[in-house]
Amino acid sequence: MIVDPAAAARIEAAYDEAQLKTRAPIMCVLTSASISRDAEFLLGACILALATPLPLLLFTDLSAQRIYIAQLLVAILAGVIGSVPWVRRLIVPKRAQRSAGHRAALAQFVVRGLDRSQCGVLVYVSLAEHYIRIVPAEDAAKAVAQEQWQSAVDDALPPLAAGETEAALTGLADRCADLLAKPFPPGAPAEPPQRQRFHQI
Repeated sequence: MIVDPAAAARIEAAYDEAQLKTRAPIMCVLTSASISRDAEFLLGACILALATPLPLLLFTDLSAQRIYIAQLLVAILAGVIGSVPWVRRLIVPKRAQRSAGHRAALAQFVVRGLDRSQCGVLVYVSLAEHYIRIVPAEDAAKAVAQEQWQSAVDDALPPLAAGETEAALTGLADRCADLLAKPFPPGAPAEPPQRQRFHQI
């Protein structure tokens, strides 16, 4: 669980309440990270370890045993450092992080069935990258300007960066409902009711 059960219940309640303002389905997906790259970092640690003996053989008089120990230490140290989230954020370019977040948001839009909706909206939030993306369905994208969606994202980023995840997510629920309320007022739902509107992956 990314947020504790009590916070998750409050966030779910906020999305249920927001849904009362509009017939357009609103869903939220929270993930710890959009980009893993475990294999790449492990490969990098192995390559660094494999390259360690050469300079030691050329420029030192260390025994084979000590070079082998140094190689093991380099592999372990590189693996541990590469597993630290904030180190990964420093190493992986911002552009790659945003691209991964965008792809993951679009994938979740399809997974949650909102691609079959004409007016649904997915709120995608990735904590590691401090990334938020609102993905509107076709009619929602036409009814609400991109600048308005971006404004909602911009307002939610400061609390998210400050560690106030619940405040950021509940605020996004209210903003999305307010933006959708006028073009898609309450009434018969555009899609069958969702059993769960807040998902952690």
